Amino acid sequence: MSKYLLEVTQKLRIVSLGKLNKNTTNIWLALHGYGQLVEYFKRHFVPLSQDTRAFLFPQGPHKFYLQGTEGRVGASWMTKEDRLIDIDNQHLFLNEVVSWGAIEAPKARFHMVGFSQGVATGMRFLGESKVHFHSLLAWAGSWPPDLDEKSKRVIAKTHMSAWFGSTDPFISQAKRQERIALYNNDFGLHPEVSTYDGAHTFRSDILAREINRLENTTLK
Repeated sequence: MSKYLLEVTQKLRIVSLGKLNKNTTNIWLALHGYGQLVEYFKRHFVPLSQDTRAFLFPQGPHKFYLQGTEGRVGASWMTKEDRLIDIDNQHLFLNEVVSWGAIEAPKARFHMVGFSQGVATGMRFLGESKVHFHSLLAWAGSWPPDLDEKSKRVIAKTHMSAWFGSTDPFISQAKRQERIALYNNDFGLHPEVSTYDGAHTFRSDILAREINRLENTTLK
């Protein structure tokens, strides 16, 4: 049996919130978690939309039924099958998204917010991005242990704020501490780490506060 990789042109979904124009000052690339669709994920950010702030929500390309073969549909960024190919495809897609945003809003600074699986997706992308990200808000997501050197260098120059739920069933305290130690001791990276009372979900009050704070944080 032979295996081939074919390069094809695809149409992939992106949803925007807010205005993209010469007056836009901040653009947030918002990456959803496993099993989510952007139409629902964006609802967390509707109250945060402003005249000079825009959000871009790219849809993970792998869609599937959440239960059985019908009903609600979710999406993911990748699985273990052809994992490295999927990561390369993510970077191609996300670079198209941010390049478009930069053209539409040439004066805007870019930021990133990732939830769950979107955290690792975004952190891997930072080293390949065609635009500079001022800050990264990593919410309820496991940091990738296989971060490449380019992404490490970029994260070292990016304001990264990470939040974990005190009762998150997917990220135990032991796993969280192990990953923090890896980044601190082996990678030389020291993100801000905070904990909120709750499980695997956003806290709207903290989300709003962090979005505002990171937009006004001085560049490293």
